[in-house]
Amino acid sequence: MLKNHFLVAFRNFKKKKAFTAINVFGLTIGMTVALLILTYARYEMSYDRFHPNADNIYRVSVDIMQDGNFQVADAQCYPGAGLMAKEEFPEIDDYAMAREIGRILFNNGGTAYNEDRVYLTNPGWLTVFDWQLIDGDRETALNEANMVLLSESAAKKYFGEENPMGKMIGMTTGGAEVPMKVNGIFKDVPENTHLGFDILVSWETGVKYMEWKYDEWGGNNEFMYLLSNQAELDEDFEDRFNEGYWTKREAERGNERLRVYPLTDIHLKSNRTFEAEANGSEAMVNILLMVAAFVLAIAWVNYINLSTARAMERGKEVGVRKVLGSSKKSLIIQFFTEAILINLLALILTLTSLQGALPLFNNLTGLSLTFDLFNDPGLLAQLAGMFVLGALASGLYPSLVLSNYKPLTVLTGRLKDSGKGLLLRKGLVIFQFTATMLLLVGTITVYNQVNYMRSKDLGMDLERTIVVKSPLVTDKRDIRIEKRNTFKNELTRMSQVAAVSFSGTLFGQGDGDMNTTTGLQSVTTEIGKGLNFSFFNVDDQFIPAFDIELLAGRNFNRETEVEAVDDPGNYHVMILNESSRKLFGFASNEAAIEEKIWFGNNHYKVVGVINDYNHNSLKSQVSPIIFLFDKLGRHADFMSVKINAGSNADDSYKSVLADLQDVYRDVYPTSDFEYYFLNEQFNEQYKADQQFGLVFSIFSGLSILISILGLFGLGLYEMQQRIKEIGIRKVLGASSSNIIGLLSINFLRLIIISVIISLPIAYLGADAWLDSYAYRIGLSWVLFVIPAVTIVLVAMITIITQTLNVARRNPVDALRYE
Repeated sequence: MLKNHFLVAFRNFKKKKAFTAINVFGLTIGMTVALLILTYARYEMSYDRFHPNADNIYRVSVDIMQDGNFQVADAQCYPGAGLMAKEEFPEIDDYAMAREIGRILFNNGGTAYNEDRVYLTNPGWLTVFDWQLIDGDRETALNEANMVLLSESAAKKYFGEENPMGKMIGMTTGGAEVPMKVNGIFKDVPENTHLGFDILVSWETGVKYMEWKYDEWGGNNEFMYLLSNQAELDEDFEDRFNEGYWTKREAERGNERLRVYPLTDIHLKSNRTFEAEANGSEAMVNILLMVAAFVLAIAWVNYINLSTARAMERGKEVGVRKVLGSSKKSLIIQFFTEAILINLLALILTLTSLQGALPLFNNLTGLSLTFDLFNDPGLLAQLAGMFVLGALASGLYPSLVLSNYKPLTVLTGRLKDSGKGLLLRKGLVIFQFTATMLLLVGTITVYNQVNYMRSKDLGMDLERTIVVKSPLVTDKRDIRIEKRNTFKNELTRMSQVAAVSFSGTLFGQGDGDMNTTTGLQSVTTEIGKGLNFSFFNVDDQFIPAFDIELLAGRNFNRETEVEAVDDPGNYHVMILNESSRKLFGFASNEAAIEEKIWFGNNHYKVVGVINDYNHNSLKSQVSPIIFLFDKLGRHADFMSVKINAGSNADDSYKSVLADLQDVYRDVYPTSDFEYYFLNEQFNEQYKADQQFGLVFSIFSGLSILISILGLFGLGLYEMQQRIKEIGIRKVLGASSSNIIGLLSINFLRLIIISVIISLPIAYLGADAWLDSYAYRIGLSWVLFVIPAVTIVLVAMITIITQTLNVARRNPVDALRYE
């Protein structure tokens, strides 16, 4: 019996090759898109879950407020929070903390590299988390000063095939080289972690050389994690934790609050300042999952539509089978067999196409996703579920409809397409094109928003700027300053160079590269203390080099600024941006000039106010920023070289870079020459949005293709059913345009209904997504008209092409049909 079902199914596939191809192709596209998105979503949701204790680990961060009003959410915390949690809260077994202090130079003899992914961590870093140690003792690897742990890759980079355990490696953070003992080797950190690192240094090293304290409550610079011995922390734990914090600091309760969040929520749900790395977006993952559901549903809808459309054609087959003794159960099995075979063939093609699609998807997303079906039980279960659901969704309704036909009605020629069947097909077509319209609006919205962010005036000039990272050397401070000035003077003599500027950070580096403080206060207004300000050091060339507008006052002047007596690197002048000026309560930009600001134990004089330029991407609001004057380049982590406007050609940049590197080698013969183009680096902030837009566009295009395939199949079937009618109309004088209008009006009506239904949904969805950006586009009518016109045109072209093919036939051939 089963063999007979298979033979009948293959005979039907062969008889209706076009419909079979449309169904298989549509399902293949739908399943391929769905599996790609599911693979991506599973990867995004897998962050930090590889730790056995992942569900029991929580990160502590700080919300900074003023008089109960929220200001900023900081990802970092105070060292004292971990110690307090372990000593005073029985539900906490241990804590782990890590501090980043910027680039560090490591060297082993002649092998030296500047490392960016280095953290100073306490011993709990190896007990709270399950970082895989290849060599070393987890309990003692980080419990003393001058201890360093290397990743497997870092160990090979510095020591080759030699065993590095117990050997010494030099560490330079700027000023002096510190000898460090290699006390452990760990496997390379997985990519799906929110905080990646290549080298770990014992936190005790900071205690020894920088006088750090475990019970410090003065600076929140640590990434802090707590290991709970409970399945889930009590709801009131955060409140009790804050009571302890306020008692320890003797702080006002309204100014700061510690926040405790699960480790596994960080990557997709946390969007705080000073995050270790750029996090993902739960909203984007959910949107892509919705796209996957739409595309897969559209493919299943195609199968249902084409199967029910052919119901009348297969009615005679059903009638004959029933007369010959076939039961309803046997007929249902027959039609389910066809649905299963179609889905199985589509599944095989999907698995084949994924081999080529996955590398392309990885290139688009910048990830390294893999599709290992047999070694990933979760993926296998999802695939099996998708197949079973697809077979049920595409086979259940058609099999029930076809198996219910009465043999007498069919064989006497009285079978007609039911109103319910027509209504279902119309509803499914409306669903298809509503989903397609939503995806198209989403695509255009994402494209316009990213283009807006990339093209908007940022309030400063990023173009024609080469940034050189300052070298990490062991020279004394005075020698380092002398070398920087030599480097700067040599560059200014180059004819292609317009300006050279030193600064502590640069645009697009993220909030983590700027210092923040709540310890500022205006002498006049007595406003500022407890408010969060960002600040960094710049020289007198910074503002003119980047064409930042001075709204009031003046720029720094290296000839006249007075050097502070108590700190030779500290000059008592500052420049505010307009946001910080307002935060201090100064009535106007002009009123802020010559005002005094308390900062630490020193008075600073405001000498200028600049415009609110966008230091980072337009996803975030302008921060209150303060420039501090760095006359001698003591805090020159970045050296910006502005090229003359006439030097735009590629060969000019190559020439400048070659000369720049020669000068650098002369001044810093033993250091790596690290550089980048500022505008390219700044636009890297939008890379994730661009990738999202591109992926969204591709999948939207595929959904349109599937919808058009379905429309093509339905149109083809309707043409075949109405060939005699078309022939009679042509004999009676109907033109091709009359025939086209007659046959296309029903489809056009359904598509217009789809557009009308989708408009309010698309508007609300696009508006909600755009609300996550501080600077966003407006939702104009063009955003919705273009997708609507596109859908209507593509659909009409599909229908008209088929209609013309039938309408141009000789009416005699049409009347002799069948």
